[in-house]
Amino acid sequence: MQLRGEILLNEGVVVLRLSGEASVSTLPHLSDTLNKATQEHPNMPVVINLNDLTLLDDAGIGILMGFAGKLRTSQVSCVVACSQVAIRSRLATTGFDRAVDVVDDANSKY
Repeated sequence: MQLRGEILLNEGVVVLRLSGEASVSTLPHLSDTLNKATQEHPNMPVVINLNDLTLLDDAGIGILMGFAGKLRTSQVSCVVACSQVAIRSRLATTGFDRAVDVVDDANSKY
């Protein structure tokens, strides 16, 4: 399966909606999509919506963590939206949710 990324603007926030698989085989595309979002909309808060992912492996989590850290050093907020129980559990197990805010709904106020 492949990874698809859609970049949307919602009330001054960049919403990056990912669907498909974020795994070791799709890392280049994931990285390119994340970078494109910040290049097109610099210094805007970012919400990464994972609700349409079917797979998020450790490599994908690592890329997301690095991206969120890069934004944090630039003083730009980053929130991950995910209501899928399996992926939320994975984010908790890896400690991702202690480093990056994770919410259920991409439209919640952050």
